[in-house]
Amino acid sequence: MIVSHRHRFVFLKTRKTAGTSLELALARVCGPDDTITSLNPKDEVERRAAGIPGPQNDESPPLKRRAFNHMPARMARDAIGAEVFDAYYRFAVERNPWDAVVSAYFWSFRDREAPNFAEWVQGDQVDNLAKNAGIYRLQGEIAVHRLLRYESLAADVAEVWAHLALPGTPDLPHAKGGARPRDADYRSMYDDASRERVAAAFERTIADLGYEF
Repeated sequence: MIVSHRHRFVFLKTRKTAGTSLELALARVCGPDDTITSLNPKDEVERRAAGIPGPQNDESPPLKRRAFNHMPARMARDAIGAEVFDAYYRFAVERNPWDAVVSAYFWSFRDREAPNFAEWVQGDQVDNLAKNAGIYRLQGEIAVHRLLRYESLAADVAEVWAHLALPGTPDLPHAKGGARPRDADYRSMYDDASRERVAAAFERTIADLGYEF
């Protein structure tokens, strides 16, 4: 999560949606009073090497509660206060669920032997990923001004950048890449049962955003 008082925005970071890449780009425009939550140790090393501002103002105090990566809207609002949360421009990223699940599968087993995909999909990892919907919702309702699409991320980020009048250009670094084969079309990974499993887990996301297999 990033909260910029300088530019009056809140970025809520979902999983497997290029959130780290966008977070790194946004951190470049943050000021000393803005909140930036920490990444995993490997990403923090790369962030420091690139000269990008790292974790800051993410503890309590100065926040009302500690902030963390993938913090849901309800907790973010508690941490920074309802007045700030409600006044700032809020955005997050969502992704075709069937594609996101395949991405999570390859990432989870990037350095070890992967189990059968159809069997893995039946586990609770899919339910955990479906919790993305709760990151940008309050009491079940979408609580961001803009829900960017992973499928058109560069264009969507450029529009947000212009809307907020952020300095420079939104050059997204390619973070956490290389785990998934370039030719791995997500549709080829599924059988009927695994396809329906994802459809059931992400029912709300699919209904609200119109994603199709």
